[in-house]
Amino acid sequence: MKNKTLNYCSLIFCLTMFFISCNDIVTYNDNYDDESTSYGPPSINRIASIDDSEDNLSVVSFGQMLKIYGDNLSKVTSIKFNDQEVDIKEIYALSKQIVVPVPNTVPNEITNSVTVTTEKGTVTYPIKIAFPDLIITGFSLEFGNSGDVVDVLGENLRLYDLTPENGTALINGNPVTIVECTDTKMSFLVPEGINNNSVLTLSSTRITSVLGTEPIELPFRDTGIQFIDYGASYLTHNATKGLATDGTKNGDPIPLIAGMNLSRVSGTVANNSTHQMVASYGFNAPLTDSRYDDLRANPLDYELKYEIYVKEEVPITNSGARVRMAFNGMRPAVEFEWVPAASGIPYTTYDKWATRTSDGKYYLVNSSGVNTIKETANVFIFQYINGGLGVPTDVSVTNIRFAKKINIRRQQQ
Repeated sequence: MKNKTLNYCSLIFCLTMFFISCNDIVTYNDNYDDESTSYGPPSINRIASIDDSEDNLSVVSFGQMLKIYGDNLSKVTSIKFNDQEVDIKEIYALSKQIVVPVPNTVPNEITNSVTVTTEKGTVTYPIKIAFPDLIITGFSLEFGNSGDVVDVLGENLRLYDLTPENGTALINGNPVTIVECTDTKMSFLVPEGINNNSVLTLSSTRITSVLGTEPIELPFRDTGIQFIDYGASYLTHNATKGLATDGTKNGDPIPLIAGMNLSRVSGTVANNSTHQMVASYGFNAPLTDSRYDDLRANPLDYELKYEIYVKEEVPITNSGARVRMAFNGMRPAVEFEWVPAASGIPYTTYDKWATRTSDGKYYLVNSSGVNTIKETANVFIFQYINGGLGVPTDVSVTNIRFAKKINIRRQQQ
């Protein structure tokens, strides 16, 4: 009886397992397509961004992730945008679509197309790969002298091949040596015989092919509107004589320009002290003086510019130290004033002059939109404010002026 019971239980267990196992039976679809197979040459019908599969793009950007839609796109052997090949490891390809990044590398030949090659053939599809704008914002030193290395500042300078190997720089039509180039600066050697109000012209084959043939020209050593007399009177004028020097005193920097005087704050300064480098300098701007015509007509095209010299061994360290300028009572709000060591990193110009700028909108137009320049009795102030504990200081300033902004932005043609 006991054996019959065991046999019965075994039979029940086996039947149970049989019916359970029936649930795991797989029905195979002989027509299943894993989209890994192509049956002929590839074709492309549109390109979309990775974020919007409904796109039909005609222009894409460097580094952008894309989806290429079409047929027979699997088994990719290469993809090129212009003449730049995509790393095969970055390509995900199925028969109906490809996910791929646009290379960040710069093409030598611009074809405005993408070429996809698979094991079954090749297809080329029109697509424009947009270059970012070439932007130039100024110089590290606008009044560089012969032998100085000066930086042109901006964005995408290396992308546009302004390199020693491929770039061309001319001052007043004469060749200039390009020393080095990065994305944000192009350094050149100021040649012998440099003059004020010169023109620097920049070019490269890539600039011509992408941006067109219009020359890129920058004013160099632009004297602008110098409303302060930096000659002999600077040493005796009530507004400047307190900190004025001619470059001959112990520790003075070499003057920016021969015969141009300067203001210098040196020694250990007091806590939170204010130093009047230019104290209420008055000047006239009569309508008969044509220098002021454009400044009156287009004040927002201008900046206040000056050169500053901070010794390497005596950097500005106080994070509250600032430069304050005012013109006819107009000045930037405190949060827009220049604070050289705001980041906590000591500031120095490494024993050479450097150009600083401040937007004319803070000085030349009041809250009602009215130009602040007067025919008589204009007043300008330049202060160096220590803004912290008393510390050793050595700051010099010269060549304060109104001059037009350098703001070049060139777009792909």
